[in-house]
Amino acid sequence: MIDFKQELSKYQPILELERIEDSIHTSEVQDILDILQHLSKSANRNQTMQNQTVSSQPTQKR
Repeated sequence: MIDFKQELSKYQPILELERIEDSIHTSEVQDILDILQHLSKSANRNQTMQNQTVSSQPTQKR
């Protein structure tokens, strides 16, 4: 049978863990920024296409 207290006493934390956590958080932020930039560019393209469509339609006289 496993003695959990004895096993836990053998545990030593990984020294690089903090650097790994920082790296993960940094990459997550960069991923979010990349997604926001992509969405912004897409929204600008859509707005430009809508403006071109409206301006290219002939005006109707009443």
